[in-house]
Amino acid sequence: MTSVTNNVTNLNKYESFFYFFCWTAAVFYSAYKVFLIGTYFNDYHDLYDDFAPGWMWIGRKQDVSDQEWKIWIPLIIKLMPWIFCHHIISHIIKIIPNTMLLCWWYIVTSVSFLYFYIGILGTLCVLMQLSILYILIYNRNKSTIWFINIIFLFVIHFLKSPDGFFQSILKLNDEEHYILTLTMCWIQLRSISYNIDNIHLCSDNNCDVISHLWKNLLWGLAYCLYLPTLCLGPLILYHEFIDSIKGPFQVWKLAELGYFALNLIRYIFWIFFANFSLHFFYFNAIQYHSKIVEFLNPWALYGLGYCMGQFFLIKYVVVYGVNHTLCAIDHVKAPSQPKCVARVHLYSDMWKYFDQGLYKFLIRYIYTPLLKSNFNRVFASFSCFTFVFAWHGMQTNIFIWALLNFIGLNIESLVRSVGKNQYYFNIQRKYMSPANIRRFNCILASPLLAMSVISNFYFFAGEEIGHAYVYRILHDMWYVTLVLLFFLYCCCQVSTDIKNWESK
Repeated sequence: MTSVTNNVTNLNKYESFFYFFCWTAAVFYSAYKVFLIGTYFNDYHDLYDDFAPGWMWIGRKQDVSDQEWKIWIPLIIKLMPWIFCHHIISHIIKIIPNTMLLCWWYIVTSVSFLYFYIGILGTLCVLMQLSILYILIYNRNKSTIWFINIIFLFVIHFLKSPDGFFQSILKLNDEEHYILTLTMCWIQLRSISYNIDNIHLCSDNNCDVISHLWKNLLWGLAYCLYLPTLCLGPLILYHEFIDSIKGPFQVWKLAELGYFALNLIRYIFWIFFANFSLHFFYFNAIQYHSKIVEFLNPWALYGLGYCMGQFFLIKYVVVYGVNHTLCAIDHVKAPSQPKCVARVHLYSDMWKYFDQGLYKFLIRYIYTPLLKSNFNRVFASFSCFTFVFAWHGMQTNIFIWALLNFIGLNIESLVRSVGKNQYYFNIQRKYMSPANIRRFNCILASPLLAMSVISNFYFFAGEEIGHAYVYRILHDMWYVTLVLLFFLYCCCQVSTDIKNWESK
């Protein structure tokens, strides 16, 4: 698969257009079939408020069953006045400049927002979590740091239980409880980055952690509570955050403000586009009716999967994109939005380009240290996915998703290793042209792409929907699966063309 991942061979333009046309046509036709599924909800008894009346000028009800979309967008809107104030004052402080005062301001604005949003008890829980984890910087042992943080992940997992003891004692509604536990999950990642990077920073500078008590506390709190990424990410690593706030002062330029405004308009467009689409495509609501999904015709079934994946992407494009833009105007370097999943066909690229902050976290703190400790790549990869499973939530569908990704990524790695073998390489070059090698590699990648897509259905649609897709793959007629693999092959070719274009 070396040729797939690093292939600069271009096909005949007519062949490339054929693959692009086939893939695009399949997407549009399957989306039309998903639109037709909406007739199921014409006389639907909406017991769980999956639908809202919708926009008056459209005259159709809107699918509002996705809980993340229902909570995340209003949260971003509520955050905007706070972030506006956050940026104005922080820019003034940077003129002085005073890094300690800047950290204080970051802490005060975030704590104030948490207090007004989830109340005093929820805010105290966040500060208690940070206080306990801050003590770990005095322990230079990475094993102890990891052990304590993993325990915290288990604790947070139990705190997530809806209508449980934690929610009732804090007197939080469902939305406030969700945001609190989500914030604690993000803080947990930042705490790990903070603790481990402190070890490296102190060893590099031969510093005494005790003598830097006040500075470490302020920097750690400012990092973990940084408002633009507090509740929804993306993850900024600690050393990157510190480098950003210690950088030289930069006055806002007109071009920079214009870029900021254009980006906000761009993401507002995607919010409206998603909400507009939800008046016609009810792919979120249908996820709660697995028996209906099991008997969909193949075009509707796989079109449903495509729509679910695209909507999942749009959520993170909006959230990560907005937060990246808000960080950029504050001159803090944050990971950018994910790449479109319809143009990425390899497991390795999906992990690298979807959530770049989490990917860098896994590489820096788990994968690379294990390799340096003489563990093999398979064990290092397994450890990364074990952590991903623990952090995202220890549920059956998350376990299946993480397991399938672990298997798929290692299959890709194995094939790539075979592709680097000189004997195999010479045989391939002897009997196949560069164009045929690319075609062959895309054929090999197609089943892996199918596995990748289905594993993601487990993640964002749940166990029953994931099982329904696996059942259909195994039990549909052979020609149905063959047609599916053909269109996935076209997707692989389109993805390769885009990678080649980007590399130039």
